[in-house]
Amino acid sequence: MTGILHQAGGQRSLSCEKWEGHVLQSGYAAVIFDCDGTLIDSEDAHFSAFAQAVKDQGHVLERTWYNKRTGLDRLSLLRSFQDTVAPDLDVLRAVEESIAHFIKSGPRVALMPQTSALVSRLKGRLPIAVSTNAERSIVTASLTAVGLIGAFDAVTSISDDVRPKPAPDLFLLAAQRLTADPLRTLVFEDSAQGVAAAQAAGMDVIAV
Repeated sequence: MTGILHQAGGQRSLSCEKWEGHVLQSGYAAVIFDCDGTLIDSEDAHFSAFAQAVKDQGHVLERTWYNKRTGLDRLSLLRSFQDTVAPDLDVLRAVEESIAHFIKSGPRVALMPQTSALVSRLKGRLPIAVSTNAERSIVTASLTAVGLIGAFDAVTSISDDVRPKPAPDLFLLAAQRLTADPLRTLVFEDSAQGVAAAQAAGMDVIAV
């Protein structure tokens, strides 16, 4: 896997074999990982939960529509579905039911091998966190399912009552909880919203 390192002054390609060396040699104070799509392959599980929630209200969620919006938080995604597909959708009901479907089914998720391996190598060497647009119950279920629930020094989620990515709030809150300078923090992300959020926080970011 190759990532694109975004930092002040430009960007460059950085293969996963070089990630650990870059982290340790660059003097970062902390590393923050996005969850879905970065640490955990959960796209099918999330799509199934969203699809079932809108089906409960008589609608069909097309995979192509969903795939274009996977970086959005749950409320924004379902509001977009209401705006573009189903004006009669009860968004708040769909939010709650999609969360319930995801957790009830037992998250069918898997580790992303390169990033999860990096977590194992960095744990105990410098502070690490997860920051996600998902709810706390979702990230807890996902991390538990893949055996990473105790790997991080902090977890921030949309349940912390902050603005979702692309706002920088989730990453800034994680840096605060890690007592790390945002300007000396590296983020791993897979979405355009997440990359924008990390850059808005003043952090370097590797887009995977």
